Amino acid sequence: MLNAYARPSGAIELIPIDAATVPDTVLWIDMLEPSPEEEDLVERLLGIDVPTREEMGEIELSSRLYHEGAAAFMTAMILSRVDSDAPLLLPVTFILAGNCLVTVRYSDPLPFRMFSAQAQRPGTTYLTREDVLAGLLDSIVDRIADILETVQHEMDTLSSRIFAKGRARGDLNFEEVLRDIGKAQGRTSHVRESLVSIGRLLSFVTRPGEKAEKAATRTLKMLSRDVLSLGDHASYLTNNINFMLDASLGMINIEQTSIIKIFSVAAVVFLPPTLIASIYGMNFEHMPELAWLAGYPWSLGLMVLSAILPYVYFKRRGWL
Repeated sequence: MLNAYARPSGAIELIPIDAATVPDTVLWIDMLEPSPEEEDLVERLLGIDVPTREEMGEIELSSRLYHEGAAAFMTAMILSRVDSDAPLLLPVTFILAGNCLVTVRYSDPLPFRMFSAQAQRPGTTYLTREDVLAGLLDSIVDRIADILETVQHEMDTLSSRIFAKGRARGDLNFEEVLRDIGKAQGRTSHVRESLVSIGRLLSFVTRPGEKAEKAATRTLKMLSRDVLSLGDHASYLTNNINFMLDASLGMINIEQTSIIKIFSVAAVVFLPPTLIASIYGMNFEHMPELAWLAGYPWSLGLMVLSAILPYVYFKRRGWL
């Protein structure tokens, strides 16, 4: 799908593109899962070579940030489907060619939809391709900040449940806790990778020699500082998540130890009565208690007493 956004007057508008030329008022061409025909059209109109999906997935820095003639190609890893159980981290390529920005993507992250709706509102001030790039990256960074805030809130809630006392923790399912921690770690890891790629992109586009309006350059440099601060926050969250994982495993170990202790105490309590019952269950011919009228109550009393004494001893020692 090919969408072109132009600013003939006032707000940015969505316009069709024909096979002849790209209007000078076009500021942004968004290619969402483009077909080969759409790729050929953009390449012919702008004189660029649109990278393929495989080329966008290259991890080498030289394959993600480079120039071809007067066009600048920049690829960043952007989060998609964050609210689902299987978030994705997919490459998105930003191309500064001619007077417009071209984005090539094979996913539909929320920031693109949000920015598209925002840019078409009256009163927007996107005048150049760099303004559009800065606004789009700002929307992506804002979304990342929201994701980190959500993860932080989830970890705070989980922490209060894990370290609650007594019955407040009784309904805690540690299998679900570990699953939630794993999901939080996965999202935070994706966020850190995305921030690294966006930070490199911003360094590339703001380096000396790149042509851009001063206002857009200031916005991009401000975004670079935001990316650095979010990267620090993501590192803090990673450490917090690792602590929560260690704490959860420790709590699981405590729960297992408590269960094993109960079985151990039960075994010790019932061991003396079992010994007494075993002695009086022997088939010897000469046992004095066999002819004794109080022998049976005597043996039962010994069993009860031998069970009570270890329990009282453990209780006084604080082992129970």
